[in-house]
Amino acid sequence: MVRTKRDEVREMTVTTLATYECAPGDRNEVLEILEPARIATISEPGCEYFLILQPQESPDQIVLIEGWRSPEHLAAHRETAHFQEIILGQIANRVAKRSVSICDEVAMTFKQAAL
Repeated sequence: MVRTKRDEVREMTVTTLATYECAPGDRNEVLEILEPARIATISEPGCEYFLILQPQESPDQIVLIEGWRSPEHLAAHRETAHFQEIILGQIANRVAKRSVSICDEVAMTFKQAAL
């Protein structure tokens, strides 16, 4: 469990942080290939969020951040057809470098918008 800044207690999530180094000029095509996997992943049980980021200083890099309710949900995700076919079958073979870290959440703080 994780204690938030407002002392709310909630279940800890497991976060994946994936970085793709695309060949020069390939980033947009990789993003197009990735889109169906993003849509399918966010619909999976246990997927809490899925972010795709573009580092400003690295135009050929893509960063994915996924939040999972449990390690079991993440493990089930890695067995899905879209993960196997799109991520491992197409993207992993297309990018110059792929790194993935599985992270345990230590703390999380969001600034609440004024109403």
